[in-house]
Amino acid sequence: MSKTFIVAALFAVLLPTAAWAGGFCCQMPTGVEETGASGNFSLRADYTYSRMSEIYSGDSHKSLSSVSEDPRFRKMMGVIPVSMDMQRVTMSASYSPIKRLRVTLAVPWVINDMTMIMFMPATKWSRPGKMDQISDLGDITLMGSYRIYQDKDLMPSTAITVGAGVKFPSGPSTINNRKKRIHAHMQPGTGSWDPILTLSFMKMINSDFMVQADTRYEIATANGLGYSFGDTVAVNAYLKYNLTDYINLSLGANYFHSEQSDDPNNKYNGKVSKRLTDYSGYTGEDNIWVSPGFQIMPFKGASVDFRFQYPVYQHVRDIAQVTDYRLTTGISYSF
Repeated sequence: MSKTFIVAALFAVLLPTAAWAGGFCCQMPTGVEETGASGNFSLRADYTYSRMSEIYSGDSHKSLSSVSEDPRFRKMMGVIPVSMDMQRVTMSASYSPIKRLRVTLAVPWVINDMTMIMFMPATKWSRPGKMDQISDLGDITLMGSYRIYQDKDLMPSTAITVGAGVKFPSGPSTINNRKKRIHAHMQPGTGSWDPILTLSFMKMINSDFMVQADTRYEIATANGLGYSFGDTVAVNAYLKYNLTDYINLSLGANYFHSEQSDDPNNKYNGKVSKRLTDYSGYTGEDNIWVSPGFQIMPFKGASVDFRFQYPVYQHVRDIAQVTDYRLTTGISYSF
């Protein structure tokens, strides 16, 4: 599936010949129009592409050549990842059965590719080899959010929303590649039931500026093989500017934290330190990103949005491959 084609298609689907004057009015923190009444239904499609090729030790960049000289990996069948390309297409639907309450079901499709090198004492490091592509259903999420405060019933300028949900173990989590189980973080699913808590805030400063902030805490539980991916926390803040009645510009700052994963039964090579792709002791990270983006509202109820995320700070517990950049784009329609 071509990344360029997906982005172009998402843009073209809702690009109008005449746009509807939407501005900021009636928008939820997600960017989807909200009427404030029960019965509001929304559909959304998102595409995310993440590129990983940089390796960090602590908060310092490490070249591939320097990592390949690390004695931990210069052992029989030692593995170092050269690059990872992770894609996710998510279809979601949300419904408001009563005022202030919204229920959302999100279904992702995951596409993962990895290129790696392997150490063989006789020949040293192999040429980069690509593992078979992983493409399958990811973990489905069901969320409920309730607006606990808004300064007025119709088109509020200030609002606070809390949410709770669960991530289901719907995606495969035990896929093998050439008779060996692939890296846990390359699996389409986690195999675990993970509770999720959210909190979001929206404030209209004036007709041209709006501030949005949200946080998400995901509690990782062990899957059937005993593997736990580690709890994660994400904090996001955005300033949006209403360039025209139908185009918004945004600039965001994002913080992401993940705890170390655990593979007590060694079902995913999580105790094998010569494999940089697998060893759970190399997991756990903190990242800070900047996220410029824009949103187009081509007609009533519809929106198209793009966001580019670039890391300005990365810190890993020991040594790990990190994300170079991330591109997200989505389309939504509410009625």
